[in-house]
Amino acid sequence: MASTAKTNNEKAQKEDDDFDVDDLLTQLSAEELEMLSKEVDPDDKFVPPAERTNYHCERKDTGKMDKKHLNDHISKIALETPDQPENVPFSGKK
Repeated sequence: MASTAKTNNEKAQKEDDDFDVDDLLTQLSAEELEMLSKEVDPDDKFVPPAERTNYHCERKDTGKMDKKHLNDHISKIALETPDQPENVPFSGKK
């Protein structure tokens, strides 16, 4: 009986292997692909890391990043922002 179940499973596996996934995916519309991407297992190692999340930003790039300008801006904001006083002064005791 167990050998019969095993051969049935092997037949089902061979039938599944006959489908070409790429051909099936090309037949889907953009909306269907979007729905399918939301149902895919995020831990699948064959899915690129950028596609493992449901969030996809629709904004356009803001342009080239200027690291020096960014560091200067962060430093300026840090120097201009006053320190917040501590409500409980640090005593070093537990």
